[in-house]
Amino acid sequence: FDDGVSSVQTLAFGGNQGLSSTSRSVNGTVQNNLSWFDDANKHRIKLTTELGYSASTQNLASNLLGSFYFNSLEDLDTGLPASFSRTLTARRRSTGQVTGSMAIGDSWRKTTDLQIQYGLRVDASHFLRTPEYNPAVERDFGLRNDHVPTPISVSPRVGFSWTVGRAPEVSLFSGASRTPRAVIRGGIGVFTNGSSAGQIGSALDNTGLPSGVQQVYCVGPAVPIPDWSVYATNASAVPDRCADGTTGTVFANPAPNVTLFARGFRPQRTVRTNLSWNGNLLDNRYSTSVEGTYSLNLNQQRTVDLNFTPLERFTLADETGRPVYVDPASIVSTSGSIASRDARVSQSFSRVSEVRSDLQSRTAQLSVRVSPIPRGPTKFGWSAAYTFTHIREQVSGFSSTAGNPLSLEWARSGQGPHQISYNLRYNFFNAVQVNWNGSFRSGSAFTPTVAGDINGDGYSNDRAFIYAPSGTTDPTLAAGMTQLLASTSGAARECLQKQLGRIAERNSCRGPWTSNASLNITLDRAKFRMPQRAAISFSISNPLGAADLLVNGSGNLRGWGQNISPDQALLYVRGFDPDTRRYTYEVNQRFGATRPQFLVLRNPATLTASVRYDLGPMRERQTLGLQLGSGRTLPGSRLPEGAFRSLGAVGVVNPMVTILRQQDSLQLTARQADSVAAMNRRYTY
Repeated sequence: FDDGVSSVQTLAFGGNQGLSSTSRSVNGTVQNNLSWFDDANKHRIKLTTELGYSASTQNLASNLLGSFYFNSLEDLDTGLPASFSRTLTARRRSTGQVTGSMAIGDSWRKTTDLQIQYGLRVDASHFLRTPEYNPAVERDFGLRNDHVPTPISVSPRVGFSWTVGRAPEVSLFSGASRTPRAVIRGGIGVFTNGSSAGQIGSALDNTGLPSGVQQVYCVGPAVPIPDWSVYATNASAVPDRCADGTTGTVFANPAPNVTLFARGFRPQRTVRTNLSWNGNLLDNRYSTSVEGTYSLNLNQQRTVDLNFTPLERFTLADETGRPVYVDPASIVSTSGSIASRDARVSQSFSRVSEVRSDLQSRTAQLSVRVSPIPRGPTKFGWSAAYTFTHIREQVSGFSSTAGNPLSLEWARSGQGPHQISYNLRYNFFNAVQVNWNGSFRSGSAFTPTVAGDINGDGYSNDRAFIYAPSGTTDPTLAAGMTQLLASTSGAARECLQKQLGRIAERNSCRGPWTSNASLNITLDRAKFRMPQRAAISFSISNPLGAADLLVNGSGNLRGWGQNISPDQALLYVRGFDPDTRRYTYEVNQRFGATRPQFLVLRNPATLTASVRYDLGPMRERQTLGLQLGSGRTLPGSRLPEGAFRSLGAVGVVNPMVTILRQQDSLQLTARQADSVAAMNRRYTY
């Protein structure tokens, strides 16, 4: 840049990878609920049955014109790409699924203050399509790729609700019930995630057969030299194979991918228990709730590459012996690009991804919510909530590794542990109701990584080695680390300094707090002289982003209302020395950066105006019409005159009768009481 600062970013040049795709989906559900009540009204047994159908059709045509990747703008200018990839065939994917469930439960009112709920739910699903069978997959790996899961899940649940005491409040009228002092709820149960029709989409596309998705991937000397002017006028000239004379080398990979499901695959399940307290505090001034939840999350999914063999070919001595699973000759010395063919069990396929459901995670959560209880009419209202979340999860090496990608480890989740939510309401002049909802969340954790594959497993999942400036013989790398430690944020600097001289831990760094909000404005019908049937409201999504643009300008954004993800790529590979068996790295000076100017996709500020108008007769007139028409113009028994008088006196709410009954408690003056009585006579008539 003009100020002397350098930065690194991966860019792909060629056909847009996301264009030329269409999709269509159809969904339908039939549900039935049956309830039985015993004579004593102690039990309510409920039976729910549900049958669903979903289907989707997609025309997949991504990356049909290929993509060239360059290590630098200089390489782009000279036409020396580091790699090339292209999907050779478009594909039409059709999926379908039938799901069914049945649940039976009982709400048992043991006493007036204690209610117990218990029940059992059964879910089943069946996919309407299966992948085309590939005998070569079964021959090489002993598994059939046309197997799809048809699981049946059983979910028992039990819970209770206990009402404690009565709140210190005055009854509205004689015999009226009072709210409880507190309600304690709790329970434990099994909850199963539902499957979707698109879940087997990758298995349908990636069968390893000629009818499946075909692709080509080239690195180093196998990469074709791009000719942009020819491609612009003749798309058929885009390469559909690696460079001439390189067929069969480790740097050319035309082998297809395969995706299949493990035999024991099951939908994700959670055994969750919770306990909550809801009540009023401080002389009935605040409504408060406290809830604790603990979840044991089972059958969490991961993908394992069956075509990867963990045969260690050599180690990177300067990175505490990090294993590499390909020969040094399979790494391009000028760019550091790596060919993963040496680490393949079968050369007939590229990745053979087995979808498994054998991981676990544990979640503990504590939430506190507070809102004031108004003692009378008020223009301003608010509520607030705080949630603390702690998650420990099993992680596959194919998503984050410092060694063997087949290994598993327990690690903390990247989700921020703290969240503060709030709601602010204000009524301007009894005419405009403004409602602001917002939240603050602590920053997500992230892992310092290498941008690319350096261990040869074929995945960009390698954690970075944190070089100390004084601990490396590469002067460029030492200068880059020194510059980064001096210029990066305090949180990123602390994260790197505590890990100098070793491979980074997973989720060892943490980003800044983020915030988001929404604004809703409702106009009063009477004040704005709108018809009683009409309603107009406005909503603004991300008002913080709009305020950031207005206050700070587009060149000095602070990131208000944006979900900013720090740049977690610490090192970029720029070469490889086969003699010393060391990579040449460039330090990304943007590591940990959260500047909103770097965001490609920002959350927009959107203004939505909603107009609602009720059509047809008013609800009161419809009710009266049904009563008058019964036995006359409509089927049923004809109501006598006395029934209509009773409906008029009892069926229509009359708040003035209640006010007159409580005139002493309300300390009404004689004039006020007479005025209410006069209104009551007119209303009753």
